[in-house]
Amino acid sequence: MEWGKFRSEADLLPELFDKMVDDAAKIEDVYDQAIHFFLIMARCQFFYDVNKRMGRFIMNGLLLSFGYPAINLPARRQLEFNQLMLSFYQTGDQTAMNSFLRSCLDERIIKIMNE
Repeated sequence: MEWGKFRSEADLLPELFDKMVDDAAKIEDVYDQAIHFFLIMARCQFFYDVNKRMGRFIMNGLLLSFGYPAINLPARRQLEFNQLMLSFYQTGDQTAMNSFLRSCLDERIIKIMNE
């Protein structure tokens, strides 16, 4: 195990990482792009540990860098998150997780942003 490096037993990880970045570059909506990074990082498991956490850092860092509010997962919705993630891990379909994560945005902040 090496800090800051991909898991060594998975030769395809650099290729999957490049694909994630290339695919994200084609996504125009910043929320879709940020959520894409989170989900692919969580699913591909690039590192030995902290994949979901790192994906959330990337997701929210990207959003904040564009002036958008971060997505925070309320503790009361953790079970729903876990169930949707299990489905995403199996299918790779981002639709339900994208909707879920967007639903975690504070509506008051969205209202202010739209004014």
